[in-house]
Amino acid sequence: MPRMKYLSYTLESILFWTLAFVFYIFIKFNGIDNLELEVNNHITFKKLLLHAIYIGVFLGLFFALIEIVFQKTVLNRLVLWLQLLIKSSAYFVILVVLLTMARMLILNDGNVPFSCERWWWFQNKFFRTSIVYFLFALIVFLMIQMANGKFGKGIFMKMLLGIYKKPQQVERIFMFLDLKSSTTIAENLGNYKYSQFIQDAFIELNEVVAKHSATIYQYVGDEAVLEWSMKNGLYNNNCVEVFFKFKEQLTSKKDYFQEKYGFHPEFKASLHGGKVIFAEIGTIKKELAYHGDVINTTARIQSLCNQYQQQLLVSETIWNLIHSKNRYDSQVYRNAFLKGKDETLTLFGVQKVADLVS
Repeated sequence: MPRMKYLSYTLESILFWTLAFVFYIFIKFNGIDNLELEVNNHITFKKLLLHAIYIGVFLGLFFALIEIVFQKTVLNRLVLWLQLLIKSSAYFVILVVLLTMARMLILNDGNVPFSCERWWWFQNKFFRTSIVYFLFALIVFLMIQMANGKFGKGIFMKMLLGIYKKPQQVERIFMFLDLKSSTTIAENLGNYKYSQFIQDAFIELNEVVAKHSATIYQYVGDEAVLEWSMKNGLYNNNCVEVFFKFKEQLTSKKDYFQEKYGFHPEFKASLHGGKVIFAEIGTIKKELAYHGDVINTTARIQSLCNQYQQQLLVSETIWNLIHSKNRYDSQVYRNAFLKGKDETLTLFGVQKVADLVS
């Protein structure tokens, strides 16, 4: 996650848990399970609401902090069950502390003596009902985050509303990334180790994707397909820069790959964009898919990288929209013939100026 992504995630977490706490207090105050909330007439809904907001903000901050720590450290590479165990333990401790604070604040506002016996939370009905509620809320929160991660922010809600049941026309930029010399590497490593090699390479891809506002549309074997909205892809030349940052990331791990596998991954890529159809497909396994000539053309452009001896080929459509072209050195290829296409295209082989100097 880049800085803005961290901030966005933190704000979402704070908003969700604040609303969750407010709703919880609303249920308690209105008699479904009043417990210790109505200890006397001094405790008003306004005071409870204020405490709910305080606790919700703190809970949201701590939950976001845990997720950010996992994203920025090697903890993110742990197996899923171990990640869940560590996160769940941390969430539980935070919840005990914050519910203790909430109980103390509420009772103090009602001028009721507060006693915090050891293991009070294990014996107290307030905590037991709270933990069930927040467990449910946590599942909802994590499901929303997982859905946003898979489909992109805001897409999951539109799926729930059935918007993509009817195909939508959108403008997108696509990048097809393909491993160079994949056959040679696979033959030398064997299936199992080659799969590990691909996994490690794509872990490095994930390090740069979010920083350039890209979404990984799909993985196909040793190929990855990235996509952007036109606005996000062209902002700061994200759609071009992501390739060179990925290249830098792999270069920084060259010793690791050479020592473990005897090979260093290098990728070739194509970049193209335009109008495509976006729709929900399938019944047993639902998926959001893009359809249109743009997808096929991007794949065909990538197949020409070897022919033109270029690591990155960009269509004229996208190259004309790129800002600050002085950052790059480009080689134009006119009348490029694409397999299965009647019309030829103008393509640009793009390299970073810094790469040429070095």
